Amino acid sequence: MTALRPLALVVNPAATRSSTRLRAEVTRALAPHGLEWSLVTAGPGDAGRLAAEAAGEGAAVVVTLGGDGIAGEVAGALAGGPVAMAPLPGGNANVFSRAIGWPASPHRALPVLAAALESGRVRDAALGLLRLGGPEGAERVFAVNAGIGLDAATVEWIEARPRTKRRLRQAGFVLGAAIETARAGRAPHLRAIADGGEPVLARAVLTACGTPYTYLGARPLDLVPGAAFDGRLAWVALTRLRPDELARLALRAMRGADLPIGSDALAGGGVRTELIVESDAPAPVQADGEPLGRHGEIRVSPGPVLRAVEPRPG
Repeated sequence: MTALRPLALVVNPAATRSSTRLRAEVTRALAPHGLEWSLVTAGPGDAGRLAAEAAGEGAAVVVTLGGDGIAGEVAGALAGGPVAMAPLPGGNANVFSRAIGWPASPHRALPVLAAALESGRVRDAALGLLRLGGPEGAERVFAVNAGIGLDAATVEWIEARPRTKRRLRQAGFVLGAAIETARAGRAPHLRAIADGGEPVLARAVLTACGTPYTYLGARPLDLVPGAAFDGRLAWVALTRLRPDELARLALRAMRGADLPIGSDALAGGGVRTELIVESDAPAPVQADGEPLGRHGEIRVSPGPVLRAVEPRPG
């Protein structure tokens, strides 16, 4: 294997842990490994555009420093092409970065990244694809997960309160989930159809192309069993939103116990071709922790393959 270079660094300065000091540390650490572009986002959509421009100018690897939002944008911009991605954890949960094996701490991740770049280690990660508003709607690649209904409403709630998100971090998501669960009576009703099968009436739908779906602190929460970055896209539908039932399901996931797919409360399975979710009123949608507005029809299918720098030897 040959070393991976040159490098581009794309930074989200608004990410939870993306301080000026950390950005300087990352820049110093990457300089001996062929860092040629150091790029800073100014708003939504910038990360994907900057990554695509760096790839077009000859970057072999795009390193991101930020949370799951910037990781999802850059993954979508690079997927299907020859340029690899290395997502350093600089946000709140950093689900994609941790799920593919990077340490949760950016300081611990830096020497791991340096070794991986010099060894030229890469792997494939199959992503997911959303179409918003029907078969001809706008497309959005997701790197780990996408949610419709309660999950996305929670993301909307916390993203509208950046101060709460920064202060409470993951506890803020728990608070948002509790508030949105209490409002569940007003949530749109959903109908999920996987691969042309029988429709499932649901109150929330979770989809994933990798595992875990998210983290609660150090604990991985595998909320969508069967999903994996080897191309296995999966979904879970909550058929009712009872706070006590949701709490029990969350505790099962935290303990690593199997979720009762096929019970009265949960439906789900794999997605070979397409999952269609229809809503009786526009429902909130999120991808990789980014709110994507509200839509009456959402289509989820297997997405393109991303080349990712592999943190683990062998």
